[in-house]
Amino acid sequence: MTNTIDTMIFDLDGTLVDSQPAALGATIEALSRLGVTATAPDMREVFGGGARKLLNHFLERDLGVEKASQLIDEAIELRSSLQLELTKEVVLLPGVKELVVSLKDSDHKLAVATMSSRIIAEVVLAHHGIDGYFDSVLAIDDVTNGKPDPEILARTVERLGGQVDRSLYAGDSSHDLEAAANLGMPFLLVDSGIYVRGEAREKLRAAAEQNGFPIVGLDGISNIGEIVQRQA
Repeated sequence: MTNTIDTMIFDLDGTLVDSQPAALGATIEALSRLGVTATAPDMREVFGGGARKLLNHFLERDLGVEKASQLIDEAIELRSSLQLELTKEVVLLPGVKELVVSLKDSDHKLAVATMSSRIIAEVVLAHHGIDGYFDSVLAIDDVTNGKPDPEILARTVERLGGQVDRSLYAGDSSHDLEAAANLGMPFLLVDSGIYVRGEAREKLRAAAEQNGFPIVGLDGISNIGEIVQRQA
């Protein structure tokens, strides 16, 4: 990162919030109602890329491709409804509110780019009183291709009138890292360990280190502002 960063783009789940109880719980319950059994560890192995990709994986696994295609839209709608009911269980990660306030006060443009649905992202941000700090929120509804395709990041930069090399994307997964790398956008790994665990987490950290991307843990989220300022 050699240019001044004037735009901060954040992933949502595992980066700004711990949404595990809501996201995984709603997915497990939705699948259960459709005759499919999945556990939280099962979910973490394939989490990312949006609800359609996640749900379809388990529907196809247990019911086959044809039945999955018949049920996928119902599954998505059911999961979304269940997840919205669990919004109060979504926890803002430590230091996040202070970070967005600080970045906004220093005139940075702020955005969220998430594979969650728009309604869920907007409700979660509003629930924690931070929706007003973001100049843009783009979700899986707004793109044709999910991460690691960089479409959502390219669209975000375009919407904000920014530049790729002056934007920094903060995320917690390999999909996030790859999306930024595919676009040539600076990246920061939030190593929260919420969704990415075990060997996958070790590989993710190694990939970030190999690419020279900064890494912060749960106790370092408030330091992201300092990392951004150092690029000035």
